[in-house]
Amino acid sequence: MPHDEIKLALYQSLATLADTIALREAQAMDHQRNVSQVSRAIAQIMRMDEDEIEAIRIAATLHDVGFILLPSGILTKPGELTDEERAVVRQHPIHSAEIIKNIEFPWDIAEIVLQHHERLDGSGYPQGLKGDDILLEARVIAVADVMESMLSPRPWRDALSLESALAEIQNFSGVKYDAYVVEAAVELYTKQRYRLDPEYYGRN
Repeated sequence: MPHDEIKLALYQSLATLADTIALREAQAMDHQRNVSQVSRAIAQIMRMDEDEIEAIRIAATLHDVGFILLPSGILTKPGELTDEERAVVRQHPIHSAEIIKNIEFPWDIAEIVLQHHERLDGSGYPQGLKGDDILLEARVIAVADVMESMLSPRPWRDALSLESALAEIQNFSGVKYDAYVVEAAVELYTKQRYRLDPEYYGRN
């Protein structure tokens, strides 16, 4: 089987795994797909190496698989979470990393997934990492994840406008989010939105 076909089969298998797990929460399936596509586009705009982009694409596809270990009542709760429930949700990067840690990827996908909720100023979780201690791949997924979440409706709030979402990441550029990643995200959503069309990456 040609290399490109093997790679396509791998991505399809991983996407199917992520989608199967996401069936527990109606919005999770679209979220994982969207975060993967946004992350990939941001990384390309940043002119990251193809190898790094492949790692980001896979990690973004699997970043929330740990939700399968969370109580379903928390995931579908119509109102805001309590502090205790929020603490449970914050364990999902750990669960996600544990689920995939024994898959022999060419990259440390489990570590990227573990770090996708970390923030430059140390305010993230689960490890409270700061600055360059956070992998660049995780910093890319962090911004893509935040943007996709803000632009999607949740049981307790409506979707934010694009202007509000961009203002949020720009406000915390260099504080919580990597400034170069934010710059690329702004470029994506304001000037290169064609990359967000599912058909754009339909070729592979």
